[in-house]
Amino acid sequence: MSNAVDIALAAPRRLSVELAEVDLNGHALHTVELAGWAYGCPLGEAPVFLLVGGITAPPFPFGDGRSVAEGGQGEGWWPALRGGGLIDLEQHTVLCPAWPGNGSNWVGFDDSSRPPPALSVLDLADLVAMWLDGIECRVPVSYVGASLGALVGVALAVRHPDKVGRLVSISAGLRPDGWGTATRHLQRELVRDGQRNGDVHTGMTRARQLGMLTYRSRSELDTRFGKLSPDQERPEVAAYLDHHGKRFADQFPVNTFIMLSEAIDRCTLADSREGVRTALKRIQAAVVVVGVPGDLLFPWSLQNELHRELQAVGANSSLWKLDSEFGHDAFLADQDKLADLLRASGALKPLTGSPISQPLFSGLGTQPLRQIRIGMIGCGVVGQGLLELLAEQTAAMAERYAVRFEVTRLAVRDLTKDRGSLASDIPKTANPIELVSDPEVDVIVEVAGGEPPLGPVLTAALAAGKPVVTANKSLLARKLAEFGVLAQRTETPLACEASVAAALPIIRHLSHRADEVERLMAIVNGTCNYVVTRIEQDELSLDEAIGEAQAKGLAEADPSMDVDGLDAAAKLSILAYRSFGAWFRPDTFTVRGIRELTPTDCDLAEMMGFRIRHIARAARVDGGLDLAVEPLLLPDWHLLANVEEEYNAVYLVCRSGGDLSFFGKGAGARPTATAVLGDLIDLAQDNSARWPVPIEMPLAGSHAPPRRHYLRVSAQAHPGLMRRLDSLCRRAELTVQNRAEHNDGEQVHLALLTSPASDEAFAAIAASIARLGRVEQMLVLGVAE
Repeated sequence: MSNAVDIALAAPRRLSVELAEVDLNGHALHTVELAGWAYGCPLGEAPVFLLVGGITAPPFPFGDGRSVAEGGQGEGWWPALRGGGLIDLEQHTVLCPAWPGNGSNWVGFDDSSRPPPALSVLDLADLVAMWLDGIECRVPVSYVGASLGALVGVALAVRHPDKVGRLVSISAGLRPDGWGTATRHLQRELVRDGQRNGDVHTGMTRARQLGMLTYRSRSELDTRFGKLSPDQERPEVAAYLDHHGKRFADQFPVNTFIMLSEAIDRCTLADSREGVRTALKRIQAAVVVVGVPGDLLFPWSLQNELHRELQAVGANSSLWKLDSEFGHDAFLADQDKLADLLRASGALKPLTGSPISQPLFSGLGTQPLRQIRIGMIGCGVVGQGLLELLAEQTAAMAERYAVRFEVTRLAVRDLTKDRGSLASDIPKTANPIELVSDPEVDVIVEVAGGEPPLGPVLTAALAAGKPVVTANKSLLARKLAEFGVLAQRTETPLACEASVAAALPIIRHLSHRADEVERLMAIVNGTCNYVVTRIEQDELSLDEAIGEAQAKGLAEADPSMDVDGLDAAAKLSILAYRSFGAWFRPDTFTVRGIRELTPTDCDLAEMMGFRIRHIARAARVDGGLDLAVEPLLLPDWHLLANVEEEYNAVYLVCRSGGDLSFFGKGAGARPTATAVLGDLIDLAQDNSARWPVPIEMPLAGSHAPPRRHYLRVSAQAHPGLMRRLDSLCRRAELTVQNRAEHNDGEQVHLALLTSPASDEAFAAIAASIARLGRVEQMLVLGVAE
């Protein structure tokens, strides 16, 4: 197309309609001229866009054909929407109605001594409909409105549904809120004070200055201008406010401002929620709602409300968030980002067919259906379990939580390995850091396990503001404090329910608790608990029990992490952080495994009314924390004493709520996948808890409270052995509270249960016993009360 034709398309053409009389909600308007401007193709030859801005926006979003130096509008106030796959003036017609006093008019409106008529947004929508009829716009328009223009767009789609085929509502809602109404009321009072005092210019200036503080976000004003420093007479923001206030007062009609400001506050579709929904049912347009979380004038909650109500009546609606520091004015100050969002949403694609033929949204609900795209690191047993669970739960997630999860990319070590049918069509990479920078990934889910090189990947994700869900206990055991602080500083969710006890929602409970935890005891390693159960019930040796666990897929080829207590220690480190706010690496507290345990110990404990379990425990002690992982004797009535096989359990003693317990499967593909999915649901509901900076809390160590001990001595049988054991205990001022004996024909096994003593004191007694003749083996365990 020639340059001359291009200039002709870009130059706006005035389109006006004259009406002898108009009745708007009881207001009789005489000799009405409704005007506006058109860009692009002649009306009737191309799809039509209707662009409407805020109160002060002139009807020239793409300029008026004159440069700023020539006193014109330059490239206009919405140039980013032109071209780039959005609005093409060679293929589209663009209409822009003019507000009364700013292009449109009627008799008496310019008389500033008379108040303008009390019109509402619905009345403004009727004026737009009259103008469209008058200029003979016969096709449904794609309406793109911001601020006041978005309110008018909703009203137009309600009052004249045949005229709107698509509606893009930006930075508005169904209604104003109380804060915005109060602000606009104060602006109008400033203007009216100026009218009464004969200084309208000052009133308009102050009204605009107040408005400028609501159009931008607090963070943007703070970053841009800061505060009044000692060497300044006026803050830096004063010049900014003076400039905008004077320009507004010099150029903008008083009655136009008052009328449009009041029209916003009179924006009411109906007096009841039922009435509002009845009105919204008339909308036939596909609606795209765009909001800015930092908007002071029309907060994000109002866009959510509009979207929820549209979906509740079956309308075709989608909700999009424009992340910007510019607040309400982001649609102007951050319009390149807005243009990217509109391209991604497909909001400005040409309409096909009439709006009446477009199907309504079929999934009625009260919340927006949110899509969360997952980049998953690892696709082994747990990863494939998560894919299966997501496929099975798609409908339930949409109905229950209004969210749809989709794994859009995988990072795996071996790209050639078969990952199952559900993973076959998902794009894969061997470099997990690519998921962090991928715009098609909203959250990182890590289920690969192992530490290097995943630490830098998760750090990069949190630093970039991309939420992380991980099941990697070994990595968290070393870096959770670092990750937690980074997550807090970047305000990025970090979730790790699957890293502790799989299906048990213990991390979720601790994250949202309203009580203080005084003590916790937990069985958090299913392999260890299975092995102990088999030793106890079937009198298997440790090696035999481990072999059985391996045959059932409950133990790794190298079970050291489990049977030596290292896995449980990593989990206790995470539990302690969430329970007490203190961070201790596993190598800073006592960790014992179950390698010394024998079937004889289980029999002797049972004779005395106890059972042995491998316990991760933590308790407050005199301002410190007593932390350990070890086999313990538990009374046979205790909850944890009755946890068997691969099951896990967590037992809490809370300051106000008393005893709480959690029980369930703590390992396996599906239980772990449910924990990951639970974290994703929290993310979708913005319910992820922050990680506090770790507090300073000493380990109790030698200051741990005294406790009872179990002592098992295996020796060659001789009549004086039990007497000598009693004697050593008496010398240490300990009482033998219970005893048991087992003779297997080769050795005699004597068990004592003693009165409370510190671990150090009892270790000294055990050392003396070890030096006795004929003593071949010995085991000391603590007793949990």
